[in-house]
Amino acid sequence: MAAAHNPFHWRGTVTDPESFIGRDRQLNTIMTRLRQLGCVSVVGERRIGKSSLAYQACRQAPKQVGPDCKAVYVDMLSAKHHTLEGLLSAILTGLGADKSGVAGLAAFEEAIRGVRKRGSRPVAFLDEFEALGSRVEQFGDSLLESWRSLGNDGQMAFVATSAHPMDEITRQSGLTSSFYNIFAEMRLEEFTEQEAAAFAQRAMRVGRLEVGDDVFIRRVGGQHPLRLQIAAWHVFDARQSGQVDFGLIEQRAQAEAAGMIGRGEG
Repeated sequence: MAAAHNPFHWRGTVTDPESFIGRDRQLNTIMTRLRQLGCVSVVGERRIGKSSLAYQACRQAPKQVGPDCKAVYVDMLSAKHHTLEGLLSAILTGLGADKSGVAGLAAFEEAIRGVRKRGSRPVAFLDEFEALGSRVEQFGDSLLESWRSLGNDGQMAFVATSAHPMDEITRQSGLTSSFYNIFAEMRLEEFTEQEAAAFAQRAMRVGRLEVGDDVFIRRVGGQHPLRLQIAAWHVFDARQSGQVDFGLIEQRAQAEAAGMIGRGEG
């Protein structure tokens, strides 16, 4: 018999809406800002759930903000977005805009203004903003100033995620643009007690775990989204193998979490 699929076996962005837990307050704040085409900077430590929040906010925006909201999620770490042409093309494609003839910032601005004139509210979710700061040669101040102009003029909104504040990233990259000035900063922390409890309850249900496993998951995972996920993964794996040694499970879960957070992944 094939081993059961481990429902906790993800380590990256949570793209399944059914698996996304909590963050209602943060989502509401983002949606409130976007209704007026305001920009939001989501700042938090690595592996705290910024990418998952951005992805789910992008997915929900058309419904929560309004059908005129056109949102695109851009993973700035992807090689597709490492050049100016690739980045601008991806944004326009995601917004359903005509990208033909768009070879630079002036044409990009014109395309965005065209989207706005047709009654749409374009929003770009820029996940891992640090990646833009590390490619000054490809992007530079010109890109940020162009985007700042669009934001100030009410043509487009941006939601950016980063481990450090945007102004710090900008200055350390040697850039001079004050693009960050149009953003309201939001700090993303660990789950609340209620969110952590909701995660554990869902883990019991989808993993068909045994009585008391939720208590263990909460103790090992605390209120940290990644630690909770890893703890649940190892409990499920142990239950499937029939070899449940909670001391060993905790040791493995803690070592894996420390390694992933220490490496700064996600």
